Amino acid sequence: MVGRVIQIVLLCFVVGVILAAFNTDALGLMNWVVENFQKVIDSTREFIDWGGRYILLGAGLVLPIVAINFLISFIKKRRSSQGNE
Repeated sequence: MVGRVIQIVLLCFVVGVILAAFNTDALGLMNWVVENFQKVIDSTREFIDWGGRYILLGAGLVLPIVAINFLISFIKKRRSSQGNE
C-alpha cells in the first residue's frame, strides 16, 4: 500500500516536471480540458441536430417495413408451432 502511494507521488512529480517543460500550469491545463470538453459537447449537439432530421425522415419509411416484416415472421412462427402440436 505504501509502495503504491510512493509510485503515485513519483509519477505525479515526473508528469509535473514534463508539463512545466511545456510551460503549462494546473489552471491552464484545467481550462484546456474544460474548453475541449465543451467543444466535444457542442460538436455532438451539432451532429445530433444534423443527423436527427435524416433519422426521423428515414424512420418514417423503415419502421413500418420492419413492423410488417416482424408481424409476418411472428405469424409464420406461430402457424408452424401450432402445426407441430
